[in-house]
Amino acid sequence: MVSKIKKADPEAAQVLVSALDTQEVTRGVLPPVDVDSRMNLLREERSVVLEFEPLWPTDIRKQLELVLAERRNALKLIGAGLQPIKTAMFKGPPGVGKTMAARWLARELNLPLLTLDLASVMSSLLGKTGSNLKATIDYGSSFPCVLLLDEFDAVAKRRDDDRDVGELKRLVTVLLQAFDQWPSSSLLVAATNHPELLDPAVWRRFDVQLDFAAPAIDEISALLRHEGLSDSFVSRIAPLLAGASYADIRRKLLSARKVGLLQDLPFEQVLLEQNASKPQSLRAEEVRRLRQAGMSQRKIADSLGISHPTVNRILKSLEKGNYGYQEPSA
Repeated sequence: MVSKIKKADPEAAQVLVSALDTQEVTRGVLPPVDVDSRMNLLREERSVVLEFEPLWPTDIRKQLELVLAERRNALKLIGAGLQPIKTAMFKGPPGVGKTMAARWLARELNLPLLTLDLASVMSSLLGKTGSNLKATIDYGSSFPCVLLLDEFDAVAKRRDDDRDVGELKRLVTVLLQAFDQWPSSSLLVAATNHPELLDPAVWRRFDVQLDFAAPAIDEISALLRHEGLSDSFVSRIAPLLAGASYADIRRKLLSARKVGLLQDLPFEQVLLEQNASKPQSLRAEEVRRLRQAGMSQRKIADSLGISHPTVNRILKSLEKGNYGYQEPSA
């Protein structure tokens, strides 16, 4: 409305902006539940509290700060006829911080976080899933909040996938309509582990897309230093944690602390012993990831603390067909 009347009546537009800035927001819609099971369709956190302060890679941090800047200055943008970031897509493998980023944004914006519970929304009754999904989105758009649609690929699959029934394909239409009508007062975040499964029409509905990945060696080192480990020990343990997600690394740290406490052993000793010997499949996956990132075999060997012939042997095994690996072109 502000955008429409700004040119014709700038003073009225400014009055509306001021009213939006001071008006107390009340909720006119009750939290949605499944009609049959009466289960809540959303998990709601009124005030988000994080167990630890996340450490973001530089590119992710800059993009998250951009989202914050636009959301915090939404009224200023609206007053100028512009829209702040309303929708964001977080994509990447499990455990790399997608859900944490949504919770962090909600905390920084001092907004409640609503998380879609797919187990409740996905009804076995024909037509009910679309109704459940629409109810959750209507509720999230009724007051300022951060709405997280986790495992987004489960409800936004490609409509040309013949393996899915018509009901799942209709969900995409429901989503597209909801995104087009999403208000600037709230932030909608979709998270997916499988972006390749999403319908192409979904992508252009997102104002910003963030690619999350497993931490690199220097990011692992920064996390370990943040946990109080010395530089000399970090240089030994960080390569052994290569390929692990942030969530995996934190679980390993917690496990080592518990074992060290219960067995009266130094934490660093336990952590090193638990990660010194790795399964062959995990080590092969780490070698593949570093090679596809453009790292030479010699650097891979130095980074992972293994011999150059071992790296060469793993790459040859992968190239023969294991994991579908192909040597990158020069």
